[in-house]
Amino acid sequence: MNDAVSNLSSKGKKLAKNAARVDFEVFMEASQNLYGPDENPNGAFPLNVAENQLMASEIRDRLNAVLVQGNIPDWVLNYTHLLGNPEVRETISGFMETELCKCPISPESIGLSAGASAIIEVTAFVLTDPGDVVVIPAPSYPMYTNDLGLKTGAERFNLQTHHQLEEMPAQGPVTTALLDTVHKELTAKGKRFKILLLTTPDNPTGIVYEAETLRDIARWCERHHVHMVVNEIYGLSKIDLEDEVLRADYPNSGASVSFAKIMREMDSAYLHMWYALSKDFAMSGLRVGVVHSLNPGFMKAFENANVPHLVSNLTQWAIGELLKDVDFVKAYIPKNRKHLTKSYRLVVTHLRKNEIPYVAAKGSFFVWADFSKYLSAHTDAGQEKLWLEIYRNTGVLLTPGEGFGHEKKGMFRIVFTAVPFSYLSVAMERLTIYLKDRLENTTPQ
Repeated sequence: MNDAVSNLSSKGKKLAKNAARVDFEVFMEASQNLYGPDENPNGAFPLNVAENQLMASEIRDRLNAVLVQGNIPDWVLNYTHLLGNPEVRETISGFMETELCKCPISPESIGLSAGASAIIEVTAFVLTDPGDVVVIPAPSYPMYTNDLGLKTGAERFNLQTHHQLEEMPAQGPVTTALLDTVHKELTAKGKRFKILLLTTPDNPTGIVYEAETLRDIARWCERHHVHMVVNEIYGLSKIDLEDEVLRADYPNSGASVSFAKIMREMDSAYLHMWYALSKDFAMSGLRVGVVHSLNPGFMKAFENANVPHLVSNLTQWAIGELLKDVDFVKAYIPKNRKHLTKSYRLVVTHLRKNEIPYVAAKGSFFVWADFSKYLSAHTDAGQEKLWLEIYRNTGVLLTPGEGFGHEKKGMFRIVFTAVPFSYLSVAMERLTIYLKDRLENTTPQ
């Protein structure tokens, strides 16, 4: 073994030899060969990383104005509160109260860390011991595995709620009956079910948990002393369900609310919420995550564990100034929704042409689609082969199903916000033509 690796810890050796995510190397390749209609018409379309390119220019312009017009206050150059500067937390709590949560949010109940990943890691550090289990409905964000367990030793359990897409309930796939089953299973193995993690709108399915579903699950978690965490990182990235092309996909849409409302109703020490500005506000590079909890012990522990994860003061100040511009925020949110709906509609229109099943997303940046009819073999190898063949033949890089924890093979995630609309149109046309030709000229096994 190379000395550069052999002298590392067992954790370090594993990290040195394995990529953080299965599609990272191909993504870096695609990123060096991006499509451009004039300068690089044969370039690639990396539709595998969750960034909001549709609204990036608006945010960049507003931040430029903040930096040019604003006078940086003295506190920016000094140490500040370990949960974030008090004035900035007050601004963010006000924004959450008005736009995201629609209920009172105390600044004392929120904390800031350097991105959603940091929020997840510190939460897991505070709530779990090594070997404790975090139950997550599959499919779900692959990087939860590292964020939750890499430094804490917590284990991820992928809860299989369905196999075929049509088996997924519109109100959310997790039920208390399923939770009873997994609780008994883990207890029988001597494992402790410590956290239930839901994402709404979901990554990768785009489903939104309905209010009564969340309430039922929250009551179950409180009875069983299981911490329930709801990630609302895509909370303001909603699809227009009344769009004339899309509305047939939503025949029975029930009421949905921010989990913060349920937290306020129940006032439980077992309920927590995550948010970040990376998705809704197209600023993943600024690294601003938010935790919200009404458990004062949790918040104090989070504060003390947060020291290595502080958001830079300059970033805090700039974010605070942006969110103070209430007129900008109120205009931005519906504009974001309009652009999301337009790009989402384009993708599902092409999937319908190819008769590819998909989950009818109500929010987020994703379409979770079933490409299994194109597989040469319904195995991990067959799935990876199809993923790479699509990329090599079209330049369209999807997120492969590996890592999402779902047992069905041939499932891929399409990030419809990753490139401008005109580029997405070219990408989907190339994908549609390739898949049509592939189906006509091959015989899946």
